Amino acid sequence: MKKILLLTVGVVFAAGYAMQAAAETTLRMNLWLPPKHFVVTKGYAPWIEKIKKGTKGNVNIQLTTKSLGSPPRQYDLARQGVVDIAWGVQGYTAGRFITAEIGELPFLGNSGEALSVAFWRTHQKFFAKANEYKGVKILSLHLHSPGQIMVNKKGITALEGMNGLKIRILNPATAKILKLYGGVPFRGAAPKSYEFFSKGIIDGSFMTADGVLAFKLKKFSKSFIEVPGGIYNSPFFVVMNQAKWDSLSAGDKKVIEAASGEAYAANKGAAWDHNDVLGAKLVKETTKVSYIKGANLAALKKKLAFLEDGWVKKVAALGVDGAAALKYLRAQAAAYK
Repeated sequence: MKKILLLTVGVVFAAGYAMQAAAETTLRMNLWLPPKHFVVTKGYAPWIEKIKKGTKGNVNIQLTTKSLGSPPRQYDLARQGVVDIAWGVQGYTAGRFITAEIGELPFLGNSGEALSVAFWRTHQKFFAKANEYKGVKILSLHLHSPGQIMVNKKGITALEGMNGLKIRILNPATAKILKLYGGVPFRGAAPKSYEFFSKGIIDGSFMTADGVLAFKLKKFSKSFIEVPGGIYNSPFFVVMNQAKWDSLSAGDKKVIEAASGEAYAANKGAAWDHNDVLGAKLVKETTKVSYIKGANLAALKKKLAFLEDGWVKKVAALGVDGAAALKYLRAQAAAYK
């Protein structure tokens, strides 16, 4: 009798354990940045922990030990189910995410956190209806701190100095700006910047100050051109495979959405701002920094106005009021505290 009782208890315990294990979901997220990059340690890590805690361990997000695809393939890795979640750069696949190109325009603002929140809100209000992210669930969108230009040559104090130089670009806006000033474009992911510079493949790069720090580019940053509001920016996405998202419970979805969206955008933008300050300090220690301001800034804004005009016309074909969206984004960023 005692044996039967013990056996029954064991079966019940095992069944309960099996049900608990079955309820747990492990989501695989692709990692293509260095594991110690602040985007991973200050962006992914707290977000992953927040979701794990909020779902009481039901949802665990695991980062891959190595990237399962090149940076431009991140969206498709998630869409095709190669991984469950991916973080990537819209600008790495030029022309695919037209609405997101608002985040590439110059002079948007000086805070990555404010711009990231504004970008997310602008997408929700103006761009979601364009349905450019088919096959995935958008978890969040964000921008980085204002992007500038670094050159591995001394004495480059203005954009005109890029004439004839091979410069790394990363999206349509930077490509158009470089063409305007006679530079030679080179495409390549940011994590490989050290390799590109050390092998003499590029003379310079569109780069945030934090990038000089994160990718150990100090010795290559001999000239740094800084523009208020940024000469460019970059939009980023965090997406989940749609089928995987649909398979989650309503409760787990609620927790993930609360940790993502605007909350994730704000956290990632704030982390970028923090590291941008550290990067700017490093740049100023060893580099000649040239600031575009006054009449020169006014002239630059006039010269680059075609970027905004062109984007507004492009999104009009999608039924989006680009002028209103751009005004809204800037207002949201300016009002953010």
